[in-house]
Amino acid sequence: MIKYNDLVKAHKNKEIKLDKTYIELILPIKDTWSELDSIIDFVRRWNSRVPIGKNKGKIKKVVLSLKSKFKYFKNSTLETFDFSEKNVSIIKDIFDKLYKIKLKSTMTTRLLKSTGTSKLLHGINPNLFVMWDKGICEYYGCYQNSAGYVLFLKLMQEEAKAILKEQKKEIILQQLKRTIPKLIDEYNWIHYRTSKSIKK
Repeated sequence: MIKYNDLVKAHKNKEIKLDKTYIELILPIKDTWSELDSIIDFVRRWNSRVPIGKNKGKIKKVVLSLKSKFKYFKNSTLETFDFSEKNVSIIKDIFDKLYKIKLKSTMTTRLLKSTGTSKLLHGINPNLFVMWDKGICEYYGCYQNSAGYVLFLKLMQEEAKAILKEQKKEIILQQLKRTIPKLIDEYNWIHYRTSKSIKK
C-alpha cells in the first residue's frame, strides 16, 4: 500500500513540479461545465501528437451528452465511493462513450484512447477519478477498458483509505493543495508510468 510519506515525496519530486499544465488549467477551475474547454485543453497539451484541438467540438459534444451522468457523481469522492451495480454501470458507460470517440468517422483510430479518457474524467471530477497510462495499468493488472478502469478505481480506493488512516484529509488538502486522486496519480506516475516501464 502507498504510505502517506511516499505520497508527499512523490508530490515534491522535481518531475511533478514540471506539471505546469495541471496547475494552469485544472486547479483554477470553479465550474466544470463553463470551463470545459480548459479541461479538454489539458488533455490536448498532454499529448500534442493527437489532434485533440482540432476535434475539441466532437469531444465536447460527447461530454455534454454525458453531463447528467457526470453530475450524478458530483459530490462523490474516491475514498467513499459506492461501487454499486448502478454506479459501476454509469462509469462504464461514461468511459466507453469517451474512449470510443474516433479520430474520423471512417477510421478505427481512437481520439482520446485509454489514457486521454482517464485524464478527461479526472479533469471533470478530480475528487473521484484517477488518471492512468499503459504502464500504470500493467503494474496494477488492469485492462485498458471500462471494466479495467472500474477495477483500477477499486484498487485506488483501497490506497486512498489506507492513506487517510495515516493522515486526515483536511491536512492533506491544506499542505499539498491537491485531491487524493491527483496525489495517488502523482505517486503512480513517478513509479509506474509507461516511460518507466520502457526503460527497464
